[in-house]
Amino acid sequence: MSISDKHITKYLTGRWLLLLLLMVQLPTIAAVSEYKTSKKYDYVMTINHSALAVVDSNVVVSFQMTAIQDVPATQSVVLVPELIDTVTQQRVVLPMIFLNSRNQQIYFERALKNDYPDAMAFRKKKGVDLDIDYIRSVKYEPWMDNAIVRLLKQSCACTNMKDRGEVFVAAFEKAKEEAPEIQLFPVYLVPPADKSAKVREERGSAFLCFELNKWDIKPDYMTNPVELQKIFNSVNLVKSDSDVTIRRMTIEGFASPEGPFAHNKMLSEKRTEALKNYLVASTIAKGIRMEASGRGENWEGLMKYLRTNPAVPQFSKILSIATADIQPDEKERRMRKEAPEGFNYILKNEFPKLRCTNYTVIYTVRPFTLEESERVFETRPINLSLNEIYRLADKYSDNQEKYYAIMRKASLLYPNDTYINLTMSYLAIKKGNVDEAAEHLSKVKDCPQKMMNSGLVAYLKGDLDQAVQLVKQAGENGVPEAKQQLEEFEKLIQYNNKNQNNK
Repeated sequence: MSISDKHITKYLTGRWLLLLLLMVQLPTIAAVSEYKTSKKYDYVMTINHSALAVVDSNVVVSFQMTAIQDVPATQSVVLVPELIDTVTQQRVVLPMIFLNSRNQQIYFERALKNDYPDAMAFRKKKGVDLDIDYIRSVKYEPWMDNAIVRLLKQSCACTNMKDRGEVFVAAFEKAKEEAPEIQLFPVYLVPPADKSAKVREERGSAFLCFELNKWDIKPDYMTNPVELQKIFNSVNLVKSDSDVTIRRMTIEGFASPEGPFAHNKMLSEKRTEALKNYLVASTIAKGIRMEASGRGENWEGLMKYLRTNPAVPQFSKILSIATADIQPDEKERRMRKEAPEGFNYILKNEFPKLRCTNYTVIYTVRPFTLEESERVFETRPINLSLNEIYRLADKYSDNQEKYYAIMRKASLLYPNDTYINLTMSYLAIKKGNVDEAAEHLSKVKDCPQKMMNSGLVAYLKGDLDQAVQLVKQAGENGVPEAKQQLEEFEKLIQYNNKNQNNK
């Protein structure tokens, strides 16, 4: 900045002499001042919004500030924005801001405005906050990448120039380091090959109708044609399968809990034996070992019904009597007497369903080659062993969609199997389905592999500490993938620590 002799003479005659020296030697004065500010002369201000950015080869500095503290009548405050690398001390001084009392503002307009055309000058009214918007630009230079913007505060009181500290304004927004992409290593187990016979069962229930106190089978009586056909269909389904061998068939007959217990027991035995003889005579069960047993009154079936149907009239009383440790005939007597409405309701709506015959066809299945397993899986997958299913799935290990479809179907066949549920948790973790993974793991017996996958579920739920703990335990119990997983977690831990330190 060049200043004419005329102005120098004017400054020498007034209080602005030292202000002139400040403008000419600002960096030096700001750096060497030893003046300690006091609250009275802090000249409090706030930076409300600020930005520092490179636009079209220029560095643009912008901020919005509020000057709060009043400027004494005999003083001016000069704010000097500077772009500075605090390590190398390279800097650029930007156009200044003058905060003036009334008289000082008049003086600036008359004597200084032409010499500082880029400066901003404001009158700070007593007791009134002053909002200032500032935007300037300078030519970009590489060192500015590490620069910040700060405001140097100076005050001038006649011949007394004082350093009043500085205010941080802005810095370049550092590109936020993205969190590392963590690879997950869920695990599963392949069930061992089982050399024992694959035993399967085909189950069903029939509701045959009998005349009162009789037990002979009448094929055309009421709904018996439909109910007998159900039994024939189940047996034929197994008999028509060339891959299986029927071992035996069991029949269990039940009576409903009304009438004398002994009589009902006798009826269930005779009716079940009659059904057995009927099936043998019809040739449907030719060559099949038959086992028949009458189970008497179906209290177990009644209990299942009551526990899931609390809307039954007088439910609590009915349930209390049904679970009491008393003889069956006494239970019926008390229900009729103490809860007649509830008893009549279940007599009409539930007792007919308790007069059932449960039948089971028990058979064994031969082993299959990999090629045969594919055919069987599409037609009758229940005939495959777990090991055969896993060998088939492994054939599609490079086809995630096909692999998942096979294991999903297997989970429907074996909903509570540990191996299947561990594998389904593995697949759910791969897909990021944390709730599904947790549900399958709840059905898995305790093992190191369950611990490993539980750790990954904890991670997906956001609990990294718990995840690390579980994976460490899995590694200590022989899961080799735990080492790789802990290395992945360490990347995230270091990233988190770095971000924490930068706050």
